Order: sequence, then C-alpha cells, then structure tokens
Amino acid sequence: MAALIQGIRPGSTVLLEADPAQLSVGTKTLDLTNLYRRVDGLSEAERRREVEEFLAVAFAKAAPAPDTGDFAVIRPRLRPQLVPDEILQQYKMLAHRRFSETLHVVYVLDEPNRYQYVTHEMLAGWQVDPALVETTAVANLAGTSRDAPFQLVLGDGAPLFAMANPGDDFAIARLLVPSYLDEIRRALKADSITLAGPTRNLLLAWPSDSPARRDLAAEATRYMREGPYGRSDELFRFDGRQVRPLNTMERADHGR
Repeated sequence: MAALIQGIRPGSTVLLEADPAQLSVGTKTLDLTNLYRRVDGLSEAERRREVEEFLAVAFAKAAPAPDTGDFAVIRPRLRPQLVPDEILQQYKMLAHRRFSETLHVVYVLDEPNRYQYVTHEMLAGWQVDPALVETTAVANLAGTSRDAPFQLVLGDGAPLFAMANPGDDFAIARLLVPSYLDEIRRALKADSITLAGPTRNLLLAWPSDSPARRDLAAEATRYMREGPYGRSDELFRFDGRQVRPLNTMERADHGR
C-alpha cells in the first residue's frame, strides 16, 4: 500500500500506524477498514484498481483546507482530540500539550468528510495564545456534545455503566467536556464516576464504587487492544467538577 501511494503521489511521506487499519500520508490519516473488505479475494489487477479509486477519493477529501492561515476563519472548525504517545512520536509537528500519563491534547480542523491536524507552524501563523486555541476547540466540541448520545446499560433496573459512541470521532475527546460528563454522571446516579477512552470512538463510564469496576476496567483494556483507533486504558475520575487520573489506591481498587 505504501509503495502504491508513493507511486501515485511521488515524494509523499507514508507512515504505518500501530493500528493496521490506519495509514498516514503527511498529516492526513486514511482509514483502510472498508478498503480491506473491498479488495478481499480480488485479483492483483482488480485490487490495484480498487486501491487507486479509494486513494483518488481519499486524497480529494484530504486536500488542504481553505483559509488555514486565518484564525478567525478556522475558529468555528476547531476541535480537540486526545491521542496516545505513539502518535506524537510519529508526528512531532503536531501542536499539543500533555493531558495525562498516556494521552496528549491535540487540535484538529473538523469538516464533514475529514479533519486536519493543527501543526506548530499553523499555530505560530495564527499568532494567538495556544490557550485560546484549546479553549475555543473545547467550547466548539461542548456545543456539538449537547446532542451526542450515550447508552445506559441497566441491571435490575439500576444503571450499571454507560457507553458513548456518537459516531463523530470525538468520543474520547469528550473527557475534556465537563458538561457532557456531568450528564453521564447524573444518568448513572453517582456522586463520582470512573471513565476510560479505550478507542477514539468509545467512552466508557461507571459509578466509581460499582461492584463491577474491576471487570469494567478489564473491558477497557480489551477494547483498547482490539481497536480500531486504540487510545488508552488509563482510568479517570469525574466528580462533577474536574477530570483527573485515578491515584495509586484507586487504580488498585480497579484491579490495576
């Protein structure tokens, strides 16, 4: 695949991610899941045609976003993302700050069919305080989170845990949106909740004192390993005010 892309786009920097369903070209990430299904069982010639068609569409969607040099123009499209260490090791050009032991906050320009990562160069060109970029990105995500659904799983009529997979690629990023987490906390009828974002598209939450907390923590690890878009099995606590990583005693209480 990498050789084929470089043949179609000479000079492209092609990087394989830890997730075999992902491949990055420059700062753009391609999801290969559907492509693998389409080419399964095809001849070499048929496979090449399918790959070339897929790349033509993907590169068209990944064309440079307009007006990235003007902060006022791109401001409504800013969103935060949370990515693991390995992403920053591969893409050192991304603007970021550390969020926790395993995760970093990065920023993207969100559009209907793609998003583009914000780089140090873009940030410098905007000539704004990086704190304003993050505040804006989180506020924008909070606005879209008002309608973001989550599913409650019940046992004997009582809420056991919640799963959020809104389908917009920002599930784990909502660890940065206290108002959304508070909706989940109230739905779980708990003073504090434990949270995990094992993949980009999945956020798990359960009452911090849940009898199933060790099993749920183990499930977070399983989801992270199976992917796609694995992120972290790190556990966080939210008490209605702030999100923080679990301390040593709390991790031990969850079987960690």
